[in-house]
Amino acid sequence: MDKAKLSKKYQIVVPKEVRKKMGLRVGESVSVYSVDKERAMLVKHPKSYADALQGLGKEVWEALGGADKYIKEERGSWEKKSV
Repeated sequence: MDKAKLSKKYQIVVPKEVRKKMGLRVGESVSVYSVDKERAMLVKHPKSYADALQGLGKEVWEALGGADKYIKEERGSWEKKSV
């Protein structure tokens, strides 16, 4: 485990091993979240939120048999209700 020390301006240097594992580069944005009184979490911001969210929840659609099947069944239920 690497250590970091707070400067007079409350700044830290992210240890090399952590930068390498997270793929952090100069100029990238990160967020720091307080977990509790003794721990914080460093989270790397994605370059594109759209790319980062792509495919999120795809297991739900797969469990329903795919989006096309679900849409077809849903539209079929509308037709039954209107008759």
